[in-house]
Amino acid sequence: MIRSFVILCAVLNMSGCAGLFIAGAATTANIVTDTRSTKQIWQDNNIEFEVAAIGNKAPFKGKVRVVASSYNGTVVLMGQAPTQEWNNELERRAREVEGVKNVHNQIKLKEPLTVTQISNDSWITTKVKSSLLTDSELNGIKVKVITEDSEVFLFGYVTPAQGERATEIARNISGVKQVIKGFQYGETESVENSTANL
Repeated sequence: MIRSFVILCAVLNMSGCAGLFIAGAATTANIVTDTRSTKQIWQDNNIEFEVAAIGNKAPFKGKVRVVASSYNGTVVLMGQAPTQEWNNELERRAREVEGVKNVHNQIKLKEPLTVTQISNDSWITTKVKSSLLTDSELNGIKVKVITEDSEVFLFGYVTPAQGERATEIARNISGVKQVIKGFQYGETESVENSTANL
């Protein structure tokens, strides 16, 4: 089952590159440009770190699991919390992190995952990433993959067609219960010389 929600969310770890090259004809390439500045990319990475750290502080330590992905200050929260009150408190604290503009709470009401479940999620993430990397239609596209309780979250700066292709690949990986798209969609621009350096 595929469930989409409208969010402006992606993390590309581009180290300040202006764009990504997409596979095209032998003499051309397409660029999808990430509109964030290097400073904003750094701030998004810091937001993810700060939100994840909330789960390691009292009263949550050992009782919740929280993971975040941020794009221009829009944050998707993932993980598990045993009660709605704690879920709400995690969201409240995430909203207080410097630079956070908006929060989409995808935390599930349940006990945190066991080590075995986390290992299984890591294996699913590895399989999804490997399949995305070897797909010719997604050559050169960076898609961030986070798996929580066998649900795969996909983030990246892509075209709509690339987003659909990545989703289709992920949903057909063994063990995946659901795919949630959190893509930032951009326009492509054709350029000559597909071997240009970033």
